[in-house]
Amino acid sequence: MTHAPSLASLFAPAALFLCALATNVNAQTCPEVGPVQYYTNQPGGTYATCNCFVPNEEAGQYFPTSVIPAADYPIRITKIAFGWYSQAGGQGATIEDSINIYANGPFPNPGALIMSLGAPQLTDGALNEFDVTANNIVVNTPGFYVTLRFFNTNDGSVVPPATAPTMVSDSPIDGCTANRNVVKTVSPFAGWFNFCAPIFPGGSGDWMMHVKYEKVNCGGGGFVGLGYCFGDGSGSVLCPCDPGQAGNIGEGCAHSAGGGGGKLQATGIASVSNDSLVLHATNMPATTALLFFQGTLRQNSGNGSTFGDGLLCVSGVITRLGVKFASGGAADYGAGVGADPLISVQGLVPVNGAVRRYQAWYRDAAAFCTPSTFNLTGGLELTWVP
Repeated sequence: MTHAPSLASLFAPAALFLCALATNVNAQTCPEVGPVQYYTNQPGGTYATCNCFVPNEEAGQYFPTSVIPAADYPIRITKIAFGWYSQAGGQGATIEDSINIYANGPFPNPGALIMSLGAPQLTDGALNEFDVTANNIVVNTPGFYVTLRFFNTNDGSVVPPATAPTMVSDSPIDGCTANRNVVKTVSPFAGWFNFCAPIFPGGSGDWMMHVKYEKVNCGGGGFVGLGYCFGDGSGSVLCPCDPGQAGNIGEGCAHSAGGGGGKLQATGIASVSNDSLVLHATNMPATTALLFFQGTLRQNSGNGSTFGDGLLCVSGVITRLGVKFASGGAADYGAGVGADPLISVQGLVPVNGAVRRYQAWYRDAAAFCTPSTFNLTGGLELTWVP
């Protein structure tokens, strides 16, 4: 006879549990790809300054599948660089608002914000590269935007162009690559625009910037496993506060931060002798604490049962895998993620393989839905081979 695990048994104190994970470390380094860029390095460093920005405006690029193949996804962005120059030079360091990474959207309009990295410091007269590996910026599906948001005014009609460092584009001789360069303006008209459009006569070259990335789990074959027990209204068991609490398709029940519910996916190889599996929990509250756990059975024949603000999808023998703290509403667990042990080891998967089910439990302490202070992603079933 199986029963739902208690809150206390699922979520042990993070410090104690993380100490228990200090053994069986599998450190895996995936090769870095890039730089991926559109601009051309001109002899002598020819560039064109754009003294045209005021606070909260943005400049950046769209990275479609023509430059980062769909087969590489999911990817982890490791480096982001921007060309930063003033006409006179030697203006010292500048701190701008943020570096922003957005999901795919119809050019020139980005999708949802994936992550924002505040207060980047840029040095005049250089291609400034930022190492963002530790931020764990994972883009799961093809296409994304990277931009720099301005805090300082460098509009030449307001400040002398010679003394205002700014984003630069390559020489107009090379032209502006179609459907790649974007700007977000706030005045005199607001919105996202194609920097190469005629309304931007200065947009005659590509922004001088690049990204570098690594394939998540070194290109283990894309998403694996079978998702089930979603809180999107597709099952026979509805979310605790439905109608109105359903997540988006393939997600768990909606949480207090808005934008749908938590989602659980996996990449890599579910092989006991060649384990490269990584679990990816996304679309949760931005900085929540979460627990990845494993079960031997589907709860309620795969329909799940209400638990906290969500649905419990796994049952049988429950094994806690690891406690994490989300960044940008996302967290990973498994092979090559910090000091994480292999999932097959932590989950005690038999050497001959077995079917196991996975889920992520996360804190959601805001006044929302039930009096409980937690929610869950949907479930994921994986068949382990020897």
